[in-house]
Amino acid sequence: MRLPLLICALLINSGTALPLQAGEYESHESIRQAAREHILSQFKGTPEEDIKVMPAELDRRLRLAKCTLPLESFSPASANRGTRQTVGVRCNGAESWTLYVTVKVEVNKNILVAKRRLERGRIISKGDFRLEKRMVSGLHRGYIEKPENAVGSVLKLTLKRGAVISPGQLRRPPEVMRGSQVTILGRAGGIEVRMSGKALSDGAMGQRIKVQNSSSSRQVEGTVIARGEVEVTL
Repeated sequence: MRLPLLICALLINSGTALPLQAGEYESHESIRQAAREHILSQFKGTPEEDIKVMPAELDRRLRLAKCTLPLESFSPASANRGTRQTVGVRCNGAESWTLYVTVKVEVNKNILVAKRRLERGRIISKGDFRLEKRMVSGLHRGYIEKPENAVGSVLKLTLKRGAVISPGQLRRPPEVMRGSQVTILGRAGGIEVRMSGKALSDGAMGQRIKVQNSSSSRQVEGTVIARGEVEVTL
């Protein structure tokens, strides 16, 4: 009979074919607890009441040799990070084995959600969102916990009332606008020169853009370092 999917990936290396006595089996609860603690270690600092970790029951027919060493747990390379995760539990003792346990995870956090319908292109202000406790373990696009990480950003798309605000929906507004007057800051060694110029494209903080020197009409490329300021290398 085929075992359930939960234990189909079981790998057992045993040096004996003799049946074990009841006390020589690893308890299912110790395996499930190892999987549970592995998940909890990923959420240090999260209040206990805001997280539920529920390892699946193991097949009652499963009998694994009691490990002579402490059980080890790990996340498989292809492990899902959503509400259903997989944790590997292994024994590296005299009777080695590895088992993959399915774990249901529910994590609740206070995150930013839209107070009202927010149109694309809107610059986010404190009045546009509220902090609301939501289950975040299934939010694959991410979420925002700190208001300062959203205020002043521009929406890339329209959000409905109550929608979760995620980092990918926001972009930082340009510190420099195309066609605007900018200060070109040139540095060479200990020398610093300031010139007036014009931005030839929009630019966010840290972005490289082209600017035109107002005096010479020469075009150079520099880095946006502040609102209305572009640094170039002389």
